[in-house]
Amino acid sequence: MKLQISHQTNYYYDELAQRSVQYIRMTPMTLPHQSIHEWHVMLPKVAESQKDGFGNDWLTLSRNEAHNNLQMQASGIVEINPDTERLEDNPQVPYLLYTVPSELTQCSEAMRDFAEPYLKAVSLESLQALAAALLEQLPYTKGATHVGTTAAEAFELGAGVCQDHSHVFLACLRDKKIPAHYVSGYLYDDTENHMASHAWAEAWLDGYWYTFDISNQLFRPSSHVYVAIGRDYLDAAPVRGVRMGGGYESLYSQVLVTRLA
Repeated sequence: MKLQISHQTNYYYDELAQRSVQYIRMTPMTLPHQSIHEWHVMLPKVAESQKDGFGNDWLTLSRNEAHNNLQMQASGIVEINPDTERLEDNPQVPYLLYTVPSELTQCSEAMRDFAEPYLKAVSLESLQALAAALLEQLPYTKGATHVGTTAAEAFELGAGVCQDHSHVFLACLRDKKIPAHYVSGYLYDDTENHMASHAWAEAWLDGYWYTFDISNQLFRPSSHVYVAIGRDYLDAAPVRGVRMGGGYESLYSQVLVTRLA
């Protein structure tokens, strides 16, 4: 299935920023599940390209001139295999790395109690049941959380978005030393309900990575485009960085994913 993807992100500052460094992960990965036919990332100036420690494509954009905005446009065509059932491991990144809790995926006692019935005997079916219970416990609610919300905070709040669903799921699994990682990317949805970048979790079972898209209750990456993988949002965020000056910032971001005939 060929998908045309356009991802626009604009930051506006109410004061001039004197310097900034941004780390940009907006290039889909090359995997057996997907291939890139063409891809372009348009930035204000030339950026340095490299791989991060998780195997993600990473652009470093450094600006030393005064500026009051940051505009980025990523677009291209990616072909995915809708029949993919599971993904093989990346041998360059040990799967045991993903058993260690991260800053955003610490497990609380309440989360541990919630997950316990589903993790007594771990299987694909039990983890899918946990994912279903998790969505019921944390209904999808836009604006309830922010990018820095931890798994424990979202669980206590009882609401969240795809990032929070993934973080809580990861926290519960890692608490039992089950390898699980965070994925950021794009989701094709012909209803056009998804106009932003997406996130889901994957768990290591019997030597493979299995998909757990809690927000949509999808357990195969049949409509998913992988962009970055990490321990949590901070490792796989489309844009992270620092700046000197700039004051308050506002963000506009839009993703369009359409299927090509």
